[in-house]
Order: sequence, then C-alpha cells, then structure tokens
Amino acid sequence: MHYSAKSLCSDKRLGRKKALAKQRASGKKPNFEVIKDALESALERGAFPEGQVILERPIAEIFKTSRAPVRRALAELHEEGKLFKFEGRGYKTDNSDIILREDIRPETLDLDDKAQTNAPAESNIIDDVYRATKRSTSIAMTFGQFRIRSEKHSQHFGVSRTISREILGKLMDEGLVGKDSTGHWITGPLTARDVKQDFETRRLLEPYSLETCGPLIPVELLEQMKLRLQEALTQTPEDKNPRLLETIEADLHQRCHSFNPNKKIAKFINQSLTPLVVGLVFSDAVRASVEKPGLREHLAIIESLIAGKHSEASEHLHDHLLNAETRTLERMKSLSVISEPSLPNYLVKIS
Repeated sequence: MHYSAKSLCSDKRLGRKKALAKQRASGKKPNFEVIKDALESALERGAFPEGQVILERPIAEIFKTSRAPVRRALAELHEEGKLFKFEGRGYKTDNSDIILREDIRPETLDLDDKAQTNAPAESNIIDDVYRATKRSTSIAMTFGQFRIRSEKHSQHFGVSRTISREILGKLMDEGLVGKDSTGHWITGPLTARDVKQDFETRRLLEPYSLETCGPLIPVELLEQMKLRLQEALTQTPEDKNPRLLETIEADLHQRCHSFNPNKKIAKFINQSLTPLVVGLVFSDAVRASVEKPGLREHLAIIESLIAGKHSEASEHLHDHLLNAETRTLERMKSLSVISEPSLPNYLVKIS
C-alpha cells in the first residue's frame, strides 16, 4: 500500500493527539503543560533575575525529558507574551536590554526531587538510556576508535531519533563523543597523551574553581556527598555499586563546580573529565576492589569544604589530581592487555 507524505504527516499528528488525549484521560498532564506551568509560575513569582535567558537544553535536563516538550512550552509562553525573543538563542524572561545567562536550578522552578521525577513520563527512560550509552561509549573509547550509528542507537533503546541525538549531544559536551569530518558520531581513542593533557587542564582549573565556589555550595549537599563516600568505603568487590561510584565522581568534579559563577570555567572542567572513564572501565573489567585511596582523598576534600576550609580543600584537590593521574595511566597499561569486551551493535570499531 502506498502512503503519501501528506497522509503520513496526518497520521503522525493524529498519533500525537491520541497520545495527549490518553495522557489527559489518565489524569496526567502532557509533558509540555507540566513544563509550561512550572515556568509560568516562576515568571509570575519573579523568580528569574532581570534579563535571564532560557534555553531548551537546561530546562530539558531539569525535567529529564527531550527538548520537544520544552520547545512547545517555550513557544506557547512566547505566543502569550510571557517570554521574549532577542538576537541570541532561546528566549528572555523580559524585554530589557540586559542579557543574563545564569544557570536555572530546580528550586527556581519550585521543584523538589519528587516533582522532577514525576513530571514527564519519559524521564526515567531517558536517564537510563543516557547512563547506558555513557557506559558503553566509555568502555569503547578505551579500546580504540568507534563510530556511533545513531539510527542503531535509537533502535537499540527503542527511543526516538530526537532523543538519541540529544543524548549523544550531551555526551559530546562531556568530551566523550565527537563528530568526524563527515558528520558521523565517533568516540575514542583515549590515549595516554589525552589523559595527561586533561589532567593538566584540571589541575589548573579545578582547585581554583573549588576555592571560588566552595562557600556557595550548600552544606546539606556536601553532607549528602560525604554519606555517599562513607557508604562506598565500606563496599567490597562483591557488593560495590558502579552507579554510586559514578555519582561520587560527579559530586566532586561536576556538581561542586556547577556553583562557580564563571560558567566558562565549569564548562572547560566538564569537557576535561574523560580520564574518569578509565577508572570505571578498569573496575568493571578486572572486578577490582573499590579504589579506597581515591575515595579517602575525596572524603578529605568534602570534609574540608564542610568545615569551611576552602583553601585546604583546594590543596587537597590538587594533590588528588596528581595521584589520580598516576593511577589512571597505570590502569591504561593494564587495559591494553585485556580482551575487547562485547559492545552494543550501535558501536562499530574503526581502528
């Protein structure tokens, strides 16, 4: 049977309408309405500083959803005269001459953890796909260069091509994937030279950043980080939790720096974190015990921050990065003699 382009578009629109009707019948608001309501409420409360720029990706990350519902929510708010276009990307919260690109946090939108988790129905799926993709590409890049076939990726996880591209885009921001000269997604290879350069960048930026933003990090958040470290230090090879270890690395090397008012520094740090994958891959490959010296170094840094000793925390972080570089290079040598693991079909080895 032949389908015209017009009939296919009509079918897609009908499918979207049915999906929205089904969501409303179940008592759940469509994703874009949840996002729109939260933004509208924040605008009415005056929660945004003057000239705040709102982009799709940060809002999508807060709600753990794709950009499509965010795009619709922003477009409707603009049509209603509640958001404003300007010469740059995104929208502004007012029509002033000021352009402010501050990070938007969940608390700005008056969201707690439960609200973020329960908002869009797809949130848990996207988070799981992101984590699984990050783990697979991290493993792959330590064994050579691989092409990431986006169509196979979306089929593998049963998600749309849009979501697949957004996840790969996020991993590109983290320095884990890139694009070749023909526009294909690729990952790797991770070399000893890459590791040394990334650690040099981090030693220059991270201690300075931590001393700057240390006073701005909520103590309650630091206490949560400390609890995670204490839990990890009690684990054995049999009961260790890879997701917990990933969270611990992100605590110190990403979440803390997200409080730095200089977002360019935070961005450069985020793009230099590729060496972190070596420890996670090594731990999986050889079923090693939990890396306790590194965890103890993390704990010393977090405890210094809790005590308000920000210069001390900065010094501890510098020493930790020196030690971590040595450990990472040693692990890379060990990985070079390990057989390449089985990888998902969306990863195809190039070299």
